[in-house]
Amino acid sequence: MIRLPATVILAAMLLLGLVAGGPAYAVRSPHAAPPDDVESEDTGLHLLREAAVAGRSRGYSGTQYVTAWGASGATSAVLEVRNVPGKGLTVRAEPSGSVRTADPGTPAGGMSSPSEVMLEVLARNYRVVAAGEGFTCGRPARLVDVLRADGTVAARYWLDESGGPVLRRELMDAEGRVVSAGAFVDLTLDPVARGAAVPVMAAGGLDLAELPRLERAGWRFPRALPGRLELFAAHDTPPGYLYLGYSDGLSVVSVFIQSGMLDEERLRGWHAERREGHTIWVRDPAGQETIWASGGHVYTVFADAPADMVDAAVAALPHEPVPDLWTRLGRGASRLLSWVNPFG
Repeated sequence: MIRLPATVILAAMLLLGLVAGGPAYAVRSPHAAPPDDVESEDTGLHLLREAAVAGRSRGYSGTQYVTAWGASGATSAVLEVRNVPGKGLTVRAEPSGSVRTADPGTPAGGMSSPSEVMLEVLARNYRVVAAGEGFTCGRPARLVDVLRADGTVAARYWLDESGGPVLRRELMDAEGRVVSAGAFVDLTLDPVARGAAVPVMAAGGLDLAELPRLERAGWRFPRALPGRLELFAAHDTPPGYLYLGYSDGLSVVSVFIQSGMLDEERLRGWHAERREGHTIWVRDPAGQETIWASGGHVYTVFADAPADMVDAAVAALPHEPVPDLWTRLGRGASRLLSWVNPFG
């Protein structure tokens, strides 16, 4: 495993404002302009789209620090990323040391480049406004705020002014607390080749063509979850999982379903919680990873979302009281989550 320099970790902690006992809070540049006052205009959506395109099509390398906060604490990871146009984003996650190719609009890829599908959902659920200028990662940035219907800030993005990717992203809960944050600690952009074609945004994950076949096979699942989470992907995933992806444009809740019963003895590092008469297992302090059994199926959820949204989504999925003795069939939850989890 590569040990990252302590200075990188310290810089990341200072960048995200990590302090003992609570989450960081976003600070706007003193020179930032207020959001646009025209309620019907998304003045920042095109800026976010440009940065998302750059995050997929521009060559770059750097170090990202990502953190999620929950009621029981925080979970953090350092991502060493390298994006090569035409080949994709390669991510090395620490402390796990895992290396994978990931979509930059997914939790595994740092959620730094939302797909066109997510941007469409975002525009339906929120107002996206230009919010002035700022500075992060040693680079000038344009600020974009994502506003709820009541005008409160649901997310803030720092976009590289020189045509690079999203430099920093923060999600806030209804109380204004930052519950998820990711930022580049350092970033190197590859030069743009002369005469290069102007890139366009790929769909980046819309995958609902399999719905009729899955439903004919007997799968039943909600088209939406609480918190305006819309189903944007549904397909089979080896070895024998059904994958469901939900998003409100900002957050992603991934649901994996497999036939069988849960092997609780294999859930090392997980702890049981009783919720409304049923038992779920939680692994991380931020509450983003959960697993439980119901109706002859095992449900595994990985999320990049505020804790209250995750709790509501989990509660909306099938549950039943857990008997004292479960049939033991290993389901490899840890391996499954390693595919989508930047922290594990």
